[in-house]
Amino acid sequence: MFEDARFEELHQQFEPMIYHAMRKLGIYKNQHEFYQIGCIALWEASLRFNKEKGQFKSYAYSYMIGRMKSALSENRKKEEKESQSEDIWVEDETTYGDFSTVLWESLFENVSSILSENQCKWVKAYCLYGSTPSEIAEDEGVSVAAVKGWRREAIAKMRMYFSDDDSRKMK
Repeated sequence: MFEDARFEELHQQFEPMIYHAMRKLGIYKNQHEFYQIGCIALWEASLRFNKEKGQFKSYAYSYMIGRMKSALSENRKKEEKESQSEDIWVEDETTYGDFSTVLWESLFENVSSILSENQCKWVKAYCLYGSTPSEIAEDEGVSVAAVKGWRREAIAKMRMYFSDDDSRKMK
């Protein structure tokens, strides 16, 4: 109990130093986390301090700065590792995207010959951009019912096209 009271007193006395260390290191993210690191460093410094080696104030400050720098380095390494894994993910998506673009272009080239201009607009907007009928209607300046009609007719034509194509392949 005595040590808890003694540390509370020490904490109150050195709290401005914790904030000063954070400002000196330019810590603006995760401030609460770094404040906690400063408090723990103060507590550890109070346990390890040797009176024969100098003043406690200097020792505590350098101990806090050291702990905070270590935590900053760890956070930076963690962010770099996460960034590298994100880069790999983006690279995979790009490769997939290039493949799907080529596939889309060849497929759409075949299908567009059987669709009307408006049906092609619906296929592109829906398949490439994920637009809803109301978004397509707004972009094209027509009613939602008209877009739904384009969709219905385009789907019917593509079903016939692909089912005819499959029957030709089987022969």
